[in-house]
Amino acid sequence: MKPHFRKDIISSNWVIVSDERALRPNDYEYKIRCPFCPGREGKTPPEILSLPHKNKWLIRVVPNKYPAVEYEIEKKNTGEGIYRKEYLKGMHEVVVETPRHNDKIYQIKHYDKVLEIFALRMKKLYEKEDIEYVMIFRNYGIKAGASLKHPHSQIIALPILPLRVKDELEHFTDYLRKYNRCVLCDVIKNELETKKRVIDVSHNFIAFTPFASRFNFEVMIAPLKHNPDYYLEENFSELRDLISEIFRKLHRTIFNPSYNLVIHTSPKNAVDFHWHIEILPKLAMPAGFEWGSGFFINSISPEKACEMLKKEKRIKIH
Repeated sequence: MKPHFRKDIISSNWVIVSDERALRPNDYEYKIRCPFCPGREGKTPPEILSLPHKNKWLIRVVPNKYPAVEYEIEKKNTGEGIYRKEYLKGMHEVVVETPRHNDKIYQIKHYDKVLEIFALRMKKLYEKEDIEYVMIFRNYGIKAGASLKHPHSQIIALPILPLRVKDELEHFTDYLRKYNRCVLCDVIKNELETKKRVIDVSHNFIAFTPFASRFNFEVMIAPLKHNPDYYLEENFSELRDLISEIFRKLHRTIFNPSYNLVIHTSPKNAVDFHWHIEILPKLAMPAGFEWGSGFFINSISPEKACEMLKKEKRIKIH
């Protein structure tokens, strides 16, 4: 069945159905030859771009072989009683971040180039017709939904606004209308004043544990100055240094934590936004109450998590 969108008729949720995703190789479950390692380039679709280094590649961007969404698809709606299937255009890419198979994110010295390629691809995808939102994310570890261990991120360009981003945008817009200020700018100001949750601050960026963290050791990174669009960012070396430091702290505090990293940028043609990065460790998984209610239970307060990360004291997670 071709990838398509289904709207849940009793909620605001959209679901992407893609049977091809079930065919993905998984080197957490089986012994496989990594398709992202040098010499195996023929195992991926033809590359979109490649950053060369000493007659070899340093970073590759390729179409996802098992896409959640497709661009070369006929747009159509089909009915099934009261239900609708929406065949809409989207794009799914993989950024192979390094030739080295086992590097942690903080060991990738050229990660500033990875961050810059994220911005270049985001800008390019936003120019595509029918694309409303571009999401960049990194899954690390089996608990975070990763299927391949080789360092990589993914980019999905969507024809509709994701529910969580839509919710964030509405809160940005409401706060701006009420106070004539950006809500994340005020959050950053408050965090700098209270100092309870700030892990690190550089010249242009801040890393802190959010006041209403959903997950143990959740971290947000954001530019200090207001900027709606990630692809307009220029300080990639400084951003790399801060991201590397945060992940060094995470790995020193928790043994090899699974996590998701997500970049939330402004939706297309929206101005009431402030881009940010969410780092979401997957140590205690959501269970029945969380899925049933939408409430998250966090067993480590963001204040305690901030203190533990700054001290880099190794802890055991059961």
